Amino acid sequence: MQTIKRQWLICHRVACALLLVIVSPNVAAGNVEFSSFCQALAGHWQGASARANQSPKLVRVESVCSADQRQLLLSVSRSARHQFSETWWFRIQGEQIKLTYFDGVDEDKQQMFTLYGQRGDFSLVGEGELNHRPALIQLRFDRKQQGWTWLQNAQYLDDDAERYLFFRGIEMQPFKQP
Repeated sequence: MQTIKRQWLICHRVACALLLVIVSPNVAAGNVEFSSFCQALAGHWQGASARANQSPKLVRVESVCSADQRQLLLSVSRSARHQFSETWWFRIQGEQIKLTYFDGVDEDKQQMFTLYGQRGDFSLVGEGELNHRPALIQLRFDRKQQGWTWLQNAQYLDDDAERYLFFRGIEMQPFKQP
């Protein structure tokens, strides 16, 4: 009985979270073409990066959109946990977006996402695991005047919180040579 109740609770939360993603004006109005996301983020960026309760570090983000606009590669100059860079490889796979994440230390991580967009902002949402717990993961790219704010958020599916928790943020402003 406990297992059934837990599964229902997780399904209920996923459905509620997905409903919030679909109707929330800050997150998504519906699916958007990957090519729009790819083109918008392509470039050379710089800014502060920090996890929750961590001091900000200056990072550079190099972003390359493939010629066919079906792949986006983001290289962040410094990981949130160590000195090595990290690579985020987004690509179309069927109706979803597949992410392969590599940080130079741990094994590659893979995650499937659905891409949403509204008013020039983008949000990737997918069910996965964070800190060995089931979670709804959101990668949000909010348009700023000249760049982006990249928010990495999670909602754990095994507790009662019904909102996303901030995990990490990266400011992405156009890169300027010193």
